[in-house]
Amino acid sequence: MNSSISLIFKLVGLLFCLHSLHIQSQTIDSTRQYKIQSVKLIGNKKTKDKIILRELVKKEGDTLTLKYHYPIKLRSENNIFNTQLFIFDSIISTVNDSNRTIDYTIKLKERWYIWPIPFVDYLDRNINSWWQTKDLSRLAVGMQASFENFSGVKDLLLIQFRVGYANQMAIYYRLPYLNKKQTIGTYVQYAYNEFNKINYATLQNKQQFITDENNHVRTDNSIRAGMFYRPRLFQYHTLDIGAYQINVSPFLRSFNQNYLLNSSNTLSFINIAYRANFDNRDNKIYPLSGTVLDLIISKDGFDISEQSPLDYASTLITAKQFIPLHKKLNFATLWRSRLVNAGKKVPFIYNQALGYSNFIRGYEYNVIDGQNYFLTKNSIRFQLIKPKFHEVHALKKAHSFSTIPFYAYFNLFFDAGYVQEKYYSENNPLANAWQYGYGAGLDIITYYDFVMRLEYSFNRIKQSGFFIHFASGF
Repeated sequence: MNSSISLIFKLVGLLFCLHSLHIQSQTIDSTRQYKIQSVKLIGNKKTKDKIILRELVKKEGDTLTLKYHYPIKLRSENNIFNTQLFIFDSIISTVNDSNRTIDYTIKLKERWYIWPIPFVDYLDRNINSWWQTKDLSRLAVGMQASFENFSGVKDLLLIQFRVGYANQMAIYYRLPYLNKKQTIGTYVQYAYNEFNKINYATLQNKQQFITDENNHVRTDNSIRAGMFYRPRLFQYHTLDIGAYQINVSPFLRSFNQNYLLNSSNTLSFINIAYRANFDNRDNKIYPLSGTVLDLIISKDGFDISEQSPLDYASTLITAKQFIPLHKKLNFATLWRSRLVNAGKKVPFIYNQALGYSNFIRGYEYNVIDGQNYFLTKNSIRFQLIKPKFHEVHALKKAHSFSTIPFYAYFNLFFDAGYVQEKYYSENNPLANAWQYGYGAGLDIITYYDFVMRLEYSFNRIKQSGFFIHFASGF
């Protein structure tokens, strides 16, 4: 009996020792250094290898531990996808324990890069505001020729024409990398606009429009160029300069003497702007995790003639955070503030705050003009349909169109904002007071970064309604 008990204890002891050795071996394996021996690219027919390799967290010849192998691989996949050059990418890694090496095979499916796109544009700030009047004179039709990845190095050439409420001709070219390290890039753009109908004032937080049947109400001429610097994967710095000339008709000035805020019908000036950006979002189209920190300092009013008495500087600070709360639950928040330093009364054309590119959800029909503002946007998003990539066999020969992603999120949101208005508050009752909006919606994400938001919202001034947007909202 004693011998049996002794044998049992010995067996238990042996198993414990073996288990301890197994745990120890796992610990050792997880901390052992593995070298990335090779990186193989498959599927990039046009995109240069160096553009893809630039996005890898760990490159050929680098070392890493197995403990961090999967998150590093996933982060690299996200970085490649965020170049917006591919509709699908996957990194397959092969680990060789005896040699302590890892081999990467990156499978890619390139997008279609040439887009002659006809479009309809509306003068109103969003489609919901335009739909209230359905005024065809506030529409413009045009054609944009987009040559993405123009020479295979993620460069972009845009040529755009439009006619309607505004006649426009514009050309833009961006070359992301000039040097061997791929840290310095540049861009240049030119635009000419003739406005036949324009927003000349704001009354009771609604835009007011005029048309001159005989002349263009306003014409704009601008040229801009800049340099950007990307020292690390998620950091960007941009410095650019632009020259602008704005001409308005006497007809427009008769409606609003504060439109340009000078005695002339012409405003010429130079703008200089600096931007610092940190962005490590997992997906730039519809992010679920990551952080964005953005700072823009801009100065208008470096006079090039006696007709440009403009002295306007602004600082725009943005912080975004995307936090996974659960496998299917996500929290997104945005905090944004603008501070204006103007040496004199602000011209109407510089007095836009909330309701334009930045707005409180629930106030789609309103604008809140002013100088300084604060905005916060918050959403809790629940995954209804997880991301799936559908292969359409009928499009198999059209390689760049055969893979269709689709997923959807239910969205609960709350936004709030405050605009400080020093000069035109008598026509702007929503300024100088806190405003907020809340509601629920459905976010649909699919083909070629297409995002559609269907939302029903309420606001502080007891308005409510159903709204459609074509962006993630953050």
